[in-house]
Amino acid sequence: MSFDLHTFRETLGLFVTGVTIITTRDDEGEPIGITANSFNSVSL
Repeated sequence: MSFDLHTFRETLGLFVTGVTIITTRDDEGEPIGITANSFNSVSL
């Protein structure tokens, strides 16, 4: 099976990734957080 690299890149560029917000509190009770998103074009 073969594919066109240009089409592959175009397709990946159209993928809307989900966003995750991770929050917690530090040792002093202050809220801290991170916003993360990820997409890997690797098939397992």
